Amino acid sequence: MRKALTLLCTCLSIAVNAQDPIIQTIIDAMRIDSMIHYVEELSGEVPIDLGTGPTTILSRHKNNAGNTVAQDYLMHKMEQFGYAPVLEAFSATGNNVLVTKTGTVYPNEFVILCAHYDAMPSGLFNAPAADDDGSGCGALLEAARILRDIPFEYSVIFAFWDEEEQGLVGSAAKAQQMAANDVLVRGAVNMDAIAYDGNGDTQARVHSRPIANSPELANIAMTVRDDYGIDIDLLLTTPGATYSDHASFWTAGYGAILMIEEFGADGNPHYHTPTDLVEYFDVPYYEKMARLSIATFATIAVPVDITSEVASVPSANSNTIYAYPNPTETDAMVWLEISSAERYHVALIDALGQVVAELHNGPIASGKQAFKLPLAKLAAGTYSVVATAASGKTLNTRVVRTP
Repeated sequence: MRKALTLLCTCLSIAVNAQDPIIQTIIDAMRIDSMIHYVEELSGEVPIDLGTGPTTILSRHKNNAGNTVAQDYLMHKMEQFGYAPVLEAFSATGNNVLVTKTGTVYPNEFVILCAHYDAMPSGLFNAPAADDDGSGCGALLEAARILRDIPFEYSVIFAFWDEEEQGLVGSAAKAQQMAANDVLVRGAVNMDAIAYDGNGDTQARVHSRPIANSPELANIAMTVRDDYGIDIDLLLTTPGATYSDHASFWTAGYGAILMIEEFGADGNPHYHTPTDLVEYFDVPYYEKMARLSIATFATIAVPVDITSEVASVPSANSNTIYAYPNPTETDAMVWLEISSAERYHVALIDALGQVVAELHNGPIASGKQAFKLPLAKLAAGTYSVVATAASGKTLNTRVVRTP
């Protein structure tokens, strides 16, 4: 059931408007000095003061006391930016730091921008982890700062994951929780190690897989790079690697991408060592990667022009119907999106035109509605889902039940 409920985003087309002035404003507002300062604080290169006097985060490894200090630091920074962050425990030792900003048009659909704050190496060593993944956290903090007063059509989540280094534990807990509760996720953009370019070739990678709308999200990153002239040689990797938190969303059936430096051919030699320090950053490269990642995220979330007199609302012609997963060996879901409330009869029909399941018969509110398709016990073949409104208009889609 959980996999069948994951996403309407599989069939969602995300429009990308070239040179959106709001996206350009977001890019222009980003400050590299702020991001570097955040990373220096998280990596223990400069002290922090959370109200009890100066302290230094020497390690963010899950077993080090600095991990809890880092949690407090992230909560404190998000509060300074005007948010109400939540420390969400997923185990006796692990906590994600989360902020949700409600969308103006689709409050129940989410776009996630994320990075992990825990670190390696373990033991008695310092674990500054400036690149992996202080760089992603620094960019995420900067995104939260500059996006605070910019409304988006879709709700957004700023997520700092814990225990990524132990097997994506924090992000997996959240992704599984969201899938189990049928939460709609439009996409997740994960930033992990985005500041090292040892040979200066500006190469980076976007990792994607043919899961939900992940390929479309990767395409958006490519388009944003081109539309806004961000000088990154972005290489598409598909099927993408599963060594970072985006993979938790793939496992849950959601669309996600990873933005990362050229981790293979030009890997950071200081990775998972006590020398993963800011001094080894390629600072202009870091700025470009952060801009590309955040602009991609903002494009997916759809910024609202608050200077416009016309509110952003769903199109009057947005009536659609689609099934997911499709094809399927199990039960699936059908998603019905209508622009105005109306009474609908929704039925599952076999190849002979016989109704095999009544899915709904009654009023449906405007927006998106989901109905279970009981396919698991049916014979293999092609079925139709037909939604007929009281006004006479009809929406239909096909779904294939595989052997």
